[in-house]
Amino acid sequence: MKNKFFRTALAVVLGLGISLAMAPGVLAAYDDIQFPQSSDVYLSGSGITLTVSALSNLNSITIYPTYISVILEMDAGGTSAITFTSADRYKMNNSAGTTVTCGSSTSTLALAGPTSTGTSTVTITPVLELCSGTGGNTGGGGGGGTTSTPSPSPTPSPSVSPSPSASPSPSVSPSPSPSPSPTPLSLVPIPMLPANPTTTEIQTVIAALINNIAYLQAELLKLQPTTTQAFNQDLYYGLWNNAEVKRMQEFMISKGYLASGLNTSNYYLKTVAAVKAYQTAKSITPVNGRFGPLTRSAANADLGL
Repeated sequence: MKNKFFRTALAVVLGLGISLAMAPGVLAAYDDIQFPQSSDVYLSGSGITLTVSALSNLNSITIYPTYISVILEMDAGGTSAITFTSADRYKMNNSAGTTVTCGSSTSTLALAGPTSTGTSTVTITPVLELCSGTGGNTGGGGGGGTTSTPSPSPTPSPSVSPSPSASPSPSVSPSPSPSPSPTPLSLVPIPMLPANPTTTEIQTVIAALINNIAYLQAELLKLQPTTTQAFNQDLYYGLWNNAEVKRMQEFMISKGYLASGLNTSNYYLKTVAAVKAYQTAKSITPVNGRFGPLTRSAANADLGL
């Protein structure tokens, strides 16, 4: 089996939404982002919640207040696929023109990667309008069109992440962490869009907005006081969008066991590897990657608590 170095690299773009993507310069794959179990995605601007089906995988996903942008990929390892479900039967307009299936109690949008090697960007904009019948909610998305770029070669062979049990003890060999995205050094001008903008022009504006939001968020964090609290909860593989996981990741980053920028709030393979390395350094057994009582006690001692 080939190296899993490039799997599941995550970075958070605060203030704009949640962005899950590989860092610049790192070889991407069709399943960099994996959902081992069904997960809810909440759009704060529209108040709509969508569910991402278990075993969905893709290159990257960015969650904005009113829409979602995903990058799907086909490479030598396979093709991305992701399914969104609305328990409220809302329409899900999308830039790919994919038909939404309207059931008696839910509406479903299934997206797949391109049919040839490369990537495609799709935006999904759910609206507060019930779908009807079995067809046709395909309109434009909220932040960009569809683009295709050639896929890099060689591509690492991916493997499917198993659905975690209530208290899993995964056995994962530590792998090097990719470099995180650099913090923008300054604000950049935001271009004005013409009356009929092209895809490239829209993407240029989006990139400028993301840069400025990331810069302002970094400046804001510098002004916020920090407090040290003891770790009191067991943490383990599979936890998603968890504040205690994020705090533990920041501790691991401060001790050099996790790469800067990987405080994602999600307990996946990179975090398991970091906890294993910490357990080894502290002579904690078993070395299982679970942040349990012994590991928590060692971390609290390092914090002087």
